[in-house]
Amino acid sequence: MTSLVNERSVSSFLRDLAPVAVYTYSRVEHFKRTVDALARNRLAKETVLYVVSDGPKTPEVVPLVSAIRDIADDLRGFREVVKIYRSENLGIGTSPLLAEQQIIADHGKIISMEDDNVTATNFLCFINQGLAHFEGDDTVFSVCGYVPPVLPGRQLHGDFFWYPWNMAWGYGVWKRQYDRIYPLVNPYNEFRRNGVLKRMVKAGGLYITDSMRRDAAGQGKFLDSVLCARMFVQGMRAVIPTSSKVLNIGLDGSGTSSRRKTDKYSVSLDESEKSEFDFNSPSKDGEDINKAVKALFNGSWATRCARSLGFYDQALRLKNRIAERREMTHAWLGNMDSKS
Repeated sequence: MTSLVNERSVSSFLRDLAPVAVYTYSRVEHFKRTVDALARNRLAKETVLYVVSDGPKTPEVVPLVSAIRDIADDLRGFREVVKIYRSENLGIGTSPLLAEQQIIADHGKIISMEDDNVTATNFLCFINQGLAHFEGDDTVFSVCGYVPPVLPGRQLHGDFFWYPWNMAWGYGVWKRQYDRIYPLVNPYNEFRRNGVLKRMVKAGGLYITDSMRRDAAGQGKFLDSVLCARMFVQGMRAVIPTSSKVLNIGLDGSGTSSRRKTDKYSVSLDESEKSEFDFNSPSKDGEDINKAVKALFNGSWATRCARSLGFYDQALRLKNRIAERREMTHAWLGNMDSKS
C-alpha cells in the first residue's frame, strides 16, 4: 500500500483517512443497506462516520426519522460515529450542505454520500488512496466511486479514468478544491452569454447544461450541474473507477428530489478482493469510456433534441405520467384477474 499512497507509511495513511458523511431523511431501508455496506468496507474500523439526519417536515415522517436514528444509535464497526440530528427540517438543499461545510472545515477533506449509495467493500480503499495520491493536484476536483454501466462485456484496463465532471454518488474531495467551487450559485445566464455553455455541449455535457437551465427556470434543484459547470471553467476533472464501487438503490421512486423510477444507471458492484489501486496511469480505455458515459447521460436522439430545444422537463413529466398510468392499468387488470 505504501507506494500507492505517495510513500506514506501505512499507519500514517490510516490516521489520515477522510471522514464519511451520509445524508439521510426518511428512507429507512435504504439508509440501513447503505450503512451496513459501509461497515463491511475494509477501512471502516479506521473511519469516522457522520450521520446527518434532517428533521421531519410533517408528522407522518416522524416515525421514519426516529427509525433511522435508532439504526444510527446502534451502529458499530467504525472508528467513531458522529450523529448530527436536526430538530427541524432544513431541507435537502440546506441540511447536507451545512454539515458538509463543517466537516470539511474540521478535517480538510470529506467523502460525501447519499443514503441510497450501497458500496463495494473496497470503496473506502479506492477513495482514500485516490485522495492521498492526487492531493495538491489543482486539476483534480474529486475522487468518485461510481461509474455508469457502459461497455458491457468489455474487459477494461487500469483502475481509473479521467472524466470532466463529478459523479455525486459517493465521492471524496479536499477542502482546498471544495472552496474553489462553493458557494454553488447557478451561472447559467452568464455562461450562456459568454459561450461556456456551448463549449460544455461540445465537450459532451448537454445533460449538464440542460440541468443548469432547468435549475435556473425553477423546474427543480440541480446543484450538481452547477458544480460540474464550475469545474469545467476552472479546468478541473474527476477520478472515476473503471469498476463501480457504488450502486445507487434509490432510483425506485422513493427519492425526495426525484420520484423517477429507472434501472438505467444500475451497476454490478466491484466484487474483487482488490484493495490497492494504481493511480499513476489512467486506463487506456479512458477515451472510449468517456464517450460511452456521455452518450448514456445525454440520452437518446429524442432526449437530446428535447434538451437542446428546452422542453426536456415537460417531456419527462409526460413520460412519467404515461408510465404511472400504465402501472395503474396493470395493477387494475391484475386485481380483476385475481377476482375472476
